[in-house]
Amino acid sequence: MMKKTKPIACLSLITILLSTSFSYANFDKKTIYDKVECIQLPLFKSKHSSINNVFTIEMKKIDENKEFFKSDIHYPNLKIKNKYLDDENSNIEFIENINKEIFNYINDFKNKIEEESKEYEKQYKTIFSKAKDQYVKYQYEAYSDYQVTYNKNNLISIPIKLYEFTGGAHGMSHLKSFNYDLENKKELKLKDLFKENVNYKKIVNKFINDEISKNKDIYFTREEGFKGISDNQSFYIDNEGIVVYFGLYEIAPYYVGIPKFKLTWDDFEKYLQYNK
Repeated sequence: MMKKTKPIACLSLITILLSTSFSYANFDKKTIYDKVECIQLPLFKSKHSSINNVFTIEMKKIDENKEFFKSDIHYPNLKIKNKYLDDENSNIEFIENINKEIFNYINDFKNKIEEESKEYEKQYKTIFSKAKDQYVKYQYEAYSDYQVTYNKNNLISIPIKLYEFTGGAHGMSHLKSFNYDLENKKELKLKDLFKENVNYKKIVNKFINDEISKNKDIYFTREEGFKGISDNQSFYIDNEGIVVYFGLYEIAPYYVGIPKFKLTWDDFEKYLQYNK
């Protein structure tokens, strides 16, 4: 919160008046103080116009390469600039909580694949390697990479791509997004981007259905098809708009990848809380 104090501007003006009146023997100091209208000015101005300016984003890594497990993990860390470390307007605690949430998610993902690799290692060494039939020896893999798609206007959006391989024909890809309102210190849900009186689900569902109808052949239909967005619908933000997305096999076959649908700022501006 910005701190205020009784006016430096007022004191300066009084000083000027006194300095110009020193030659008058009978000037009334009280009259001068009474007549001057003191203007309230902030004693401390905010050092930044946007919380996005108080940090840089550095890449952290977790790299391992063992016989049965490999990780190539990249994830973001929001590092507060030194000059803002003591600035109460920087929301430092909230930014540090963002770092914890991202790290915990990434670390849990890595640990899950690593634990599965240990179980596979036991099976391979005690069963598969001694069997008459030849078994393929797999190295389980955990990968992640990220992109900061939006970082301004006190909002930040970071989709993280994850890939896991635990044997079989192919691995699995995932997309996890971290979206935050830095000023109000909260994680964003899709509904938060829309005005309160807007039926956002109706708008988004119609847009997605219209997009699916342009390429019907690549999406599931009927019971397996798109039924509408959820309360916790996955999305991220970029400079062009809001990207709503779905997991592998959720509304389309594996070869389609992760289905994405972009609602542009320009086309949906009248429904949205935020500008591009």
